[in-house]
Amino acid sequence: MYLYLLVFMNILSIIVLAYWLRVYILETRRLPRLIDEDAGPSTRVSIIIPVRNEESRIGKCLDSVLRQRGVVSQVIVVDDSSVDDTRKVVEKYSRRYNVKLIEAAGRPLGSIGKSWSCYVGYRSAENDYLLFIDADTVFLDDMVLSKAIKTLESLRLDYLSLFPKFEMDGALVSLVYPLCINTVILFERFSAVNREGSSKCFLLGAFSLFRKKVYESAGGHMSVLGEVAEDKVMGERLRALGFSFKLFNGSKYVKTLVKPGVNDMWFSVVRFMAGLKDKIKITTFLLVFYLIVFIPPLISLLLIPNPLLWLPILPISLSIVLNSLELSRNGRSVIHSIGYPLAVILVISVLIYVLFSVMRGRIEFKWKDRRYSVKT
Repeated sequence: MYLYLLVFMNILSIIVLAYWLRVYILETRRLPRLIDEDAGPSTRVSIIIPVRNEESRIGKCLDSVLRQRGVVSQVIVVDDSSVDDTRKVVEKYSRRYNVKLIEAAGRPLGSIGKSWSCYVGYRSAENDYLLFIDADTVFLDDMVLSKAIKTLESLRLDYLSLFPKFEMDGALVSLVYPLCINTVILFERFSAVNREGSSKCFLLGAFSLFRKKVYESAGGHMSVLGEVAEDKVMGERLRALGFSFKLFNGSKYVKTLVKPGVNDMWFSVVRFMAGLKDKIKITTFLLVFYLIVFIPPLISLLLIPNPLLWLPILPISLSIVLNSLELSRNGRSVIHSIGYPLAVILVISVLIYVLFSVMRGRIEFKWKDRRYSVKT
């Protein structure tokens, strides 16, 4: 009886993974690119960068920002009580370039993450375009900002975001991140996000460009101080107000540096899940989904007879190919895709943790050296 069950589960896994692979290929191909034209040298934009303990990364970020051509930039770095040498690094740039350093003082109780810093930076913004980027962002194209504003204007958009290239520093990141990104692509669907009239939005901290008046119309980051997924929530609120948005392929324009380490990976996934609206429903669904799709083929390698051994090998091969595509997109060695079972185990462990946390009424996680407890 168990053999029939294993055969059925493997066939189901093959169908799901083949469909998933098709979705990945179509969605990444359909993601539009920026218009390859300049916005014009008179275009002015305020670039706001919230930082907390980013001494090792903010220099690379600022170097790429200051190389931007075709626009006049006001660069605002907002320090959120860093305890390392982040301020010293930024102060060196502020003495040589047009970089303004602000302290994010007066942080309100109950605020989560970077929203307060972003709001503080916005208050000093002088231009009609606002670009919010994270300190781990590096521009790969010296004209990306000019092209993004040209795209915004030409397509008559109100705000846009770029889906970046992820610089996966370390073996663990290269194992886990492809699985996480592939899952997001499967269920978020870029084509659905970019569909006219859609209520979905996928703003990313690596590159979120707004018309200033549009940003202000929904209260900006001040309206999402207590939200874990502040970018997503604010983006969806703007869409609900009727503003137009598009997500673009940023692989050639922007990269974001991903921290290695088990704790960083763990809390990254926990934070993402904590920011969802239907936490218990989505967490339960994903847990069951991973258990059905990935676990039976691995078990079958040990239990299924030799004549049927090809059956679990096929879904395992599809899983490796799927992760290889995302690794390749990010310039990483596809050899890491072989270790996807470790990524599956880690993500399943996180989902179980989140599920139990939701049941007890709060999710606890660490982010940017601060601990948060989110009621559910």
